[in-house]
Amino acid sequence: MFEAILWDMDGTIVDTERVVWEVMQRAFLDAVQIELPEALFESLLGQSELDFYRHMVEKFSLTEADVQAIKLAFDRDYIPMLADVPPLPGALEKVADFADRAPQALVTGSTNAQARAVLDALDLAGHFRHVVACDLYSKGKPDPEPFLLAAQKLGVDPSSCLVLEDSPSGVTAAKKAGMKVVGIHEGNKGKYDIKHADLEVASLLDLEWDLLLSRFAGA
Repeated sequence: MFEAILWDMDGTIVDTERVVWEVMQRAFLDAVQIELPEALFESLLGQSELDFYRHMVEKFSLTEADVQAIKLAFDRDYIPMLADVPPLPGALEKVADFADRAPQALVTGSTNAQARAVLDALDLAGHFRHVVACDLYSKGKPDPEPFLLAAQKLGVDPSSCLVLEDSPSGVTAAKKAGMKVVGIHEGNKGKYDIKHADLEVASLLDLEWDLLLSRFAGA
């Protein structure tokens, strides 16, 4: 039914939101002595790291040196912590199960180093043919470029792809790419409006292959 399955990472496979906030807040203070407002940070969740820093440059008039200092401070603390970030309920099982159904790619707004740290910690790397991280594209979600790049790498038509996402910007990006999207609320704590997904579920535990067959058969 689907020629490829594309997974978001943060908030879909792993619960990183709180960790990212705490480490990013500390990185801004350490590197540029700026107290990052939590409301501003939350408004940018789901966007790529690339787009996050673009917003920060505009908001705080950061220089390139400032951005590099923040990134270094962030990765110094964040990447080691990823070894202990827990998978969301059902994530390990569904990634393994769906890998037997169709080729998979990870499509994330995180960097390749961050994504690899998560996949290695959870022993999931073997289930993904490609990792499309923000190092590889110029426009992040909600732009469709990351998902279109994943489809290209897998050699499939975008319309034959199923996307698993938790954020409004991710759902929008996948829909713009012409893909079918399942919106998953577990990782976003029910805070996001993802009604524009083709199917919404509370948790990956609720996502059975038979449900996808019944929802998308003939679509």
